Amino acid sequence: MQGGMGVGVSAGGLAGTVAGLGGVGTISSVDLRRLHPDLMAKTGHLDKEPDAKQLIDTANLEALDREIKRARTISQGRGLIAVNMMRALSAYEIYVRQALASGVDAVVVGAGLPLDLPDLAREFPATALIPILSDARGVQ
Repeated sequence: MQGGMGVGVSAGGLAGTVAGLGGVGTISSVDLRRLHPDLMAKTGHLDKEPDAKQLIDTANLEALDREIKRARTISQGRGLIAVNMMRALSAYEIYVRQALASGVDAVVVGAGLPLDLPDLAREFPATALIPILSDARGVQ
């Protein structure tokens, strides 16, 4: 299993290649718009705008969908595609929903306890839900 690695490192290309070799390729969900010049052209200048967060989240959701599809194409149906996301992010829920709608095989969640993950994924029973637990509290 290839883990999620920061902005632009574990995206569709790496995840698709790992999955194509029979492994689990993981896409990091953080700021994927940066890999897409068209999305950056729309959002790269927005950092100080009042509605920047919503527009940037929308671009990142589009990029997440594109990267999942790219990984699927590269893997040619082999292996599994996962998405790694951080529970601590305010837009966590919409990223989980997008990853599920885009057809990932697994959702990996760190940076907080994803107690709501089973409810978010209720309509996707075949998707593996993988919490990353960093202390005993998470398993109690």
